[in-house]
Formats: sequence, structure tokens, C-alpha cells
Amino acid sequence: MPVSELNLKVNISVGNEYLQDNGHTQLMFIFWGVIIPIIGVIGFIGNILTLIVLFNREMTSTTVYFLRTLVVTDTGIIVGCILGLSSISITQLNPKMRYFADFIYPHMYTPVNYMVMTLQFINVWTTVAVSIERYVAICHPFRVVHVCNKRNALILIGSISVISIAYNIPRCFAISVTPCSENSSDCFTIVTTRLGKTEGYEQFYTVYSYMVIIYIVPLVFLGILNTLLIRELTRMRMRRRRSLPTPTPNENSETNMSTLLVVIVMVFILCQTPGLVSQFWFIGQDVMIKWICVSNTLFVFNSSVNFLIYTGVGRKFRKVLFKTFKFIIKRPVNRIKSSYTQNVGTELVRLTNKPVYESEDV
Repeated sequence: MPVSELNLKVNISVGNEYLQDNGHTQLMFIFWGVIIPIIGVIGFIGNILTLIVLFNREMTSTTVYFLRTLVVTDTGIIVGCILGLSSISITQLNPKMRYFADFIYPHMYTPVNYMVMTLQFINVWTTVAVSIERYVAICHPFRVVHVCNKRNALILIGSISVISIAYNIPRCFAISVTPCSENSSDCFTIVTTRLGKTEGYEQFYTVYSYMVIIYIVPLVFLGILNTLLIRELTRMRMRRRRSLPTPTPNENSETNMSTLLVVIVMVFILCQTPGLVSQFWFIGQDVMIKWICVSNTLFVFNSSVNFLIYTGVGRKFRKVLFKTFKFIIKRPVNRIKSSYTQNVGTELVRLTNKPVYESEDV
């Protein structure tokens, strides 16, 4: 049996039976209330640092526009998952926070769900788009000028965003909020609307369409493109070893950028594949809820780990990162040393005419 919309739905149900009723609330709290916030906070900080570097003037490659989009959507996914998963899993175990679970969460569920699903769509297909861009740059270098340019990159990113916004609109009308009872003003519950109960929405839209568009097609594309990229990068290295030419800076940059993308895509595939498996109810209810906890945690992990990949693999990223923060740290230190030399006297000032950090300039 298929299970739909598992990324944010906390009251996961099959028929009339809720999975939390089987004692899995504590397990959800461990994964969603403890692990996800820790990963998310670290990832959020890393993504902010990544944005600072990617918006630096030195980062001029066409690929950077796709990477910026990925970082922005990753950051939104982290925030959305903490709001949608962590908050409710924490409040369910604390009776003093029932106001959040009974009043605030039902009203914010639909916008948060829409935001995360929209960002996930953009994130997935931007990953596919940047993989295609790298494939053209490495495997068909003579077409780079016509295909891999700023205009095409922005058009592609804009098209993906518009399609994603439009595609996820039905989610806003499939759920509504109603009072728990007729006279209740501080307790609300989430209910499925008439649209949400239709077979077209419940089966074809939220299960089959979601599974094909978000998982199957992108993962197949990424698997093929990643294989072709790895094969071509291996061939390039073999040719260089045989002919022993000195690679140009541009060739080194293209190779490193493609290697960086290969690592990002491999992590993406590993973290997203468990989400595909969780769309089907075939491994038993008890195992399924544990699988969902892990797959949602990997979903957040995928959005949080890219800073480490950029820092570990991207040579230019490391260079710009260190240069940026060296400049930030350098300015106040220079002010302190300048003030100190002025107070010591003219003799010492004469001996320290040269800039303090001259030897450290890159």
C-alpha cells in the first residue's frame, strides 16, 4: 500500500490507524526532535557561509548560479523540516506545550508543507539541471558557449521555480483546519478536504506523480549523467598521464567543478533513495515507521552537508572562503596594530613602515 506525503505529515495513517498509536512517538522524538535540529543548525550555519562565498565576485562560473539555488533551497528545507517535524515531535511529549500542538501547528501545517514540497521540487530538478550543465561542459566542450551561459542558466532556474510553485498549489486545498469541537476556540485539528479525499489527488497526485517526478525520473537522470561524468573524468586523467601536458588553469577549474558536482550528486542519491522506498507499504508497519524516521533525517542531512563537500573538494571555494574571512579578521587586527605603533613613538613607527600583513597577502 502506498504511503503519501511522508516528508512532513506527523499523524501518519494507514486507513484509520495512526502509527503513533503503536508507541513510536519517542522514536520520532529522537530522530525528529533531537537529531534533525542538531544537523539542521549545523547545516544552516554552513549554508550561510556557503552563500557568502558563492556570492563573492570571484565566483563567476555559470555553475555557480545553480549552486546558489541549491543552497537557498537547502536552507529553506532545513527551516521547514524543523518547523514541521521537530516542533511537533517535541511538543507531543510535553503536556505543557499542548497549545502549540493544538492551536499553532494545525494553522502552520499547510504553508510549511507547501514550502518544503516546493523547495524540494526546485532542489531536485536544479540538481538535475546542473548535472546536465556539467555533462555538456565536460563531454561536449564545443557546445559550452551556446548552452552553458548565464542567460540559459537563469531561464532554466526560473522555469523550474515557476513549475514547482504551480505544481504544488493543490496541496494548499487538500487540507483544512477545523475546531476540535463546536465550542472549542483553542483546539484545532487538521482534516482532509473533499479534494484531498479524491482518488485523483490521494493516489495519482500525492503518490504516483510525486514518486515519478521527485524520485524515479531525477534519480535515473542523475545516475546516468553521473556515470558519464565519472567515465569522462577518468579518461581525461588517463590522457594527461600518457601525454604529460601541463593542464591549463581553465581545465583544472572545469575538472574540479565537475568532481565537486559528482560528489554532491552521489550524496544526493544516497540520501534521497530511502525516501523513494518509503512511498510503498510493503515492509511492515513497525519497520516502516523506523524507515520513515531515518529517511526524513537523511532528507535534512542532504540539505546540511554541502558546505563540507564544498570545503573538502572545491579548491576555488576553499580559496575564496579563506580569503573572505582572512579579510574580515585582518581589518580589526590591523587597526589594533596601527594604534599600538602610533603610541610607541616615531622610532618604532619608522621601523614598521611596511604593512603588517604584507607577507600573508594571497
